[in-house]
Amino acid sequence: MTLSPRNNVAATTALAIILTFAMFSLATGHRPKFITSAFTTLRSKLTMSSSSGMPTLPSNVVKYSQVPADSKPPFTSTKIPRGLLKDHSTKEGTWGVIDVRKGTLEYTIMEPSVQVFELKAPTRAGIIQPTVLHHVKALTDDLEFVVEFYRLPGTGPVDEKRE
Repeated sequence: MTLSPRNNVAATTALAIILTFAMFSLATGHRPKFITSAFTTLRSKLTMSSSSGMPTLPSNVVKYSQVPADSKPPFTSTKIPRGLLKDHSTKEGTWGVIDVRKGTLEYTIMEPSVQVFELKAPTRAGIIQPTVLHHVKALTDDLEFVVEFYRLPGTGPVDEKRE
């Protein structure tokens, strides 16, 4: 989505309203579901790529981890951890990049609405947004991929391991 001045004003206004309700929620402990839903929708719209619908990685993030590590073989169609096949998410502030090195992987983003992407080596990476539910599925037998993890500068040491 390209943000025009008109969209920028609308997004800024919506964000101000959401932040006001968020401060109220923090002060009172009350968290209306529409606040969480509205914030998730706004966040996803502000980080969407205009051409494919794939979220974009912020330009200033820093890589801090990769699974499997460079010293180990990549995940394959028969060696994908079960947790990646089920809906899961990263922590707040943690971005991911699914780097398909061989074959094809299906990447499904579950929030705010379901989006399904075919990630084909070597041209298409999957971008994982913080806290957004997603899962993967092998589409070809020759699949090989890794997942890289990124965070914004100043949010913790790059060599810090997150659980």
